This record gives sequence, structure tokens and C-alpha cells, in this order.
Amino acid sequence: MSNYLRFVVIFSLVFVLASCSGNSANIVEDTPLPKESETVHKDTFEEKLDQYMSKNYSGSVLLVKDNKVITAKGYNMADYSHNLPNGPDTIHQIGSLTKAFTAAAILQLQEAGKLSINDPVHKYIKDYPNDKVTLYHLLTHTSGIPNYTAFPDFLNAMNIRVSVDELIAKFKDKPLEFEPGSRYSYSNSGYVLLGAVIEQVSGQSYGDYLNEHIFKPLGMIRSGYLTKNLIHTDVAEGYSLLTPDKFETARPIDITVAYSAGGIYSTVQDLYKWLQGLENGTVISKTSWELMRKPNLSEYALGWVISDPNGMVYTHDGGINGFSSEIWRDMSDGTAVILLSNAEGINFGHMRDVLVRLLDTKE
Repeated sequence: MSNYLRFVVIFSLVFVLASCSGNSANIVEDTPLPKESETVHKDTFEEKLDQYMSKNYSGSVLLVKDNKVITAKGYNMADYSHNLPNGPDTIHQIGSLTKAFTAAAILQLQEAGKLSINDPVHKYIKDYPNDKVTLYHLLTHTSGIPNYTAFPDFLNAMNIRVSVDELIAKFKDKPLEFEPGSRYSYSNSGYVLLGAVIEQVSGQSYGDYLNEHIFKPLGMIRSGYLTKNLIHTDVAEGYSLLTPDKFETARPIDITVAYSAGGIYSTVQDLYKWLQGLENGTVISKTSWELMRKPNLSEYALGWVISDPNGMVYTHDGGINGFSSEIWRDMSDGTAVILLSNAEGINFGHMRDVLVRLLDTKE
């Protein structure tokens, strides 16, 4: 392990399935990007990148400029016990980056005429008690449904395998926190319901639907849901603690508990195929893609946070036990940053800014 690598100690797992506003831990020491005026041994783009990332990061990264991949590589260890390094094809859990896949599947089914995002949830979920909550409310986190990962008993039960019905039962009958559509409040529960709707309408399991309609068409051969144990090479171990002298494996979570809110695994290279598929019309139509980037409250659209009024910049981050992730994409200049780390609780904000600046200064 690098003598310079520092990651914060995480004493709790309240960030599980974190959203763009949910990650709270920061890298303890963050080495600044070398300035041109400084005397450094490394002066090429790749060398500056390596100098910065090797000291501050454990995971994989893919950087895009002018819609061309500039670099895709890994830093430090994917599995410290087996001395397995991170690389561009290393598989990580992606946490809440899953939500955009779930949203895209819903839009595909709407294009097929099998549902409308304005339909009430009870049309598809048996015995769902509230007739005011729509699929659109679920997609935009404006439903008022309590977030099950914030329940007091969540940590004690998070490694117990559950069925979709059992997962929904954890929150289905709890009162809404506000009138649907009146407020934004991030809720993994809403995206669990969307996964159940996908299964109900398509007649396929969530994982099978994604495989057939998204992963396979895009050539995302190292991405999936509930099948990671079938892959025997280049799979990252997740950690709750990384220091120069110690690594601590993260507390386990059964991925059925994350389900369609955060259960997908992938690689940085597969995730760039995902972005390309969304943008070139392979996954959803142009109309659906525009709708997917139309923000509601708190800049949240359908599985993406939209940080500019023209919808050209879209982003999301995620966290799940042992892993942190972020996608940041600016279509206006063809820039993208994709980060998958096997350390939990990382706030990528500053690192992303450094990487974007480095891309901007690349000759």
C-alpha cells in the first residue's frame, strides 16, 4: 500500500446507498495538483495524474475530453489481501449510480406503451395504500415515502437476503412524510418500488431486464445485478478503512437489500459505454433522454442531478458498504469523469474538480 495513501476512518454506515447529497466523509490528506511553476519530476498529463491519484485514491478512473477517452486506469489495490491492483476493468459496486439505470428502464417501458410515468404506483404494486403517489414522484424523490435505509433497524438487517415484497413491506404502510410533489427528499424506497414496477410490467426480474435491454446492447459485459459471484477475475474488495498500515474490510450487505436503488456492479469502462448509449439514442429515445435530464425540485431529474439550466451537465454519486462512486458529465465540451473507489464514504467533489482542471489544461 502506498505510504502516502490516506482515507478517513468511517465509524458508521449511515451513508449506505448515498445520494449526491449523502456522502459526508472526506479524504484526510489531499495532495494538490502540481502547478506549472513548481519543480516536479513529472510533467506530462499522465504523470501529473498518477502523481495526484496514487497518493489520494484507491480505485479506478476514466477521463474523457472532447468525447475521447484520455485515460482509463486504476490506482492502489482492488484487494489488499491478495495484492490485486485496481485497473480499468476492475468491478466495483456502484451504489446509487444504479438509479439512472432504473430510471432508464422505466422510460423504455413508457416508450413501449406499457406504462406512463404519471401513473399512480398502486396501478402496479399490489395493495399499495396511497393513490396520490405516481411513478414520477418516485423518480424525482418527491413522493414523501420514508427512506428505508434511514430506519433505526436498517443496519442490523442489511445483510439478510430479502425478496422484493419483503423489502417493500419495510416501508409500504408507513405514513408519507409530506404531500407527494410538494417537496424533495431523497428516498431509496421510491427506487425500490420502481424496480418492482419494472418486474411487474416486463415480466422479467430486474437483473434480467437490465441485461437484455441495457447491458448486452451496450456491450457492458462486466456489469450486472446479483451475478458478481460468477465473475472470478478483477473484482474489488470493499473497505471501510484504509491507512498506510491497515486495511479493514467493510461490513457486508446483501445486495438484495440495495436492489434497484443501489445494487448494480460495473467498471469505469462499462459506465462510459452507458453514457454513450444514453446520449446516442441506443438506450432511450431523444425525447426520453431530454425528459431524463429535466430537473424537478433540488435539481433532481430522473436518476440524475442536473446542475445547469440547459441540461448539458449531469451527475450522480453513490455509496454502499465498502465503495464510493461518481459520474460527472458535461456534454457541452465532451468532458467526463468517472470514479469508482473501493473505499467507502468518499466525497469526490474536490478530486473531481482537480481532474476537470487537469483535463482543461491538457494540451
